[in-house]
Amino acid sequence: MRKSYAMFIAAGFTVSLAVGACGGKPSEDDCKKFADHFATLMTKGQEGPAAEITKQVADGMKGDLVKECVDKGTRAEIDCALKAASMEDLEKCGGSKSK
Repeated sequence: MRKSYAMFIAAGFTVSLAVGACGGKPSEDDCKKFADHFATLMTKGQEGPAAEITKQVADGMKGDLVKECVDKGTRAEIDCALKAASMEDLEKCGGSKSK
């Protein structure tokens, strides 16, 4: 469970960096979809208590993710993030800024 939590924190940090590059602005609705998709990706492949804890933490982050997305996100990054099938795919959506 410790490994999952550490990965979650690292992924959240990566996403915060990823939503700040160039491009058009995403709508608030797009940002809400992104936050929901992020939470889904975080729990993908997990079972039992670890999945429930991760879901609770991810759901708790949704408001901050939407705000960050609306304030600093780009349309291109959110489009990429919504197509991501894994957290690894999601990390690639930030371009060079997340490296």
